[in-house]
Amino acid sequence: MSRTFKIEREPYEYDDFVYTKEEFTFEPGVTVLVGCNGIGKTTLLKQIENQLEKQEIPFLSYDNLKDGGSTSLSKAIFYGAADLAGSLFCSSEGEAIVTNIANRAGQIGAFLRGEARDAKEVWIIFDAIDSGLSVDNIVELKEQLFSVIFETNQDKDIYIVVSANEYEMCRGEKCFDTRNGEYVEFKTYDQYRRFVLNSRKQKDNRRKKPRKPRKRGNRNEE
Repeated sequence: MSRTFKIEREPYEYDDFVYTKEEFTFEPGVTVLVGCNGIGKTTLLKQIENQLEKQEIPFLSYDNLKDGGSTSLSKAIFYGAADLAGSLFCSSEGEAIVTNIANRAGQIGAFLRGEARDAKEVWIIFDAIDSGLSVDNIVELKEQLFSVIFETNQDKDIYIVVSANEYEMCRGEKCFDTRNGEYVEFKTYDQYRRFVLNSRKQKDNRRKKPRKPRKRGNRNEE
């Protein structure tokens, strides 16, 4: 079963909106948001989270920039997790991300067995997790976390939405054009590379246009 979300806009937001559609439809399984930095991947994930909260659909999210790095180290120290803190302190960026995701995997399992046990639809959202990961780390993440989630929860519609900057995360997955709200397919790295460079042109051209504040009221009256 697919899920459609209406994209929300602030009343006084500029006419120049980052997305070309007002509704985005997602399919169960892994969806990888693609596009250049600043195209709206993280903003779209927040939009999804807001809609899930309103519709009371269970979800769990992990933002590597917010939940990882020094934040995860500080939490480990605060809660007295000496082994985890020591591991994070001595790890490279990529190793620390792997450690944090492994820790989050346990929380996902508890979430699926607890809060989301009786739910027929569940969302798991990852933001910026592939930045700093090597190819083998990404392959391991997809094989040992994503695949296991689907295999052990076949009675549910599971949506895993990931923002990505690395082609390896996109390889073999359903990719989603963040700006235009459509699924796209990349058979080669060169196709992915051209797509990202084109999205950068779209972003730059959008920012060059004169920006006019939207009037408050019904958007159909604009």
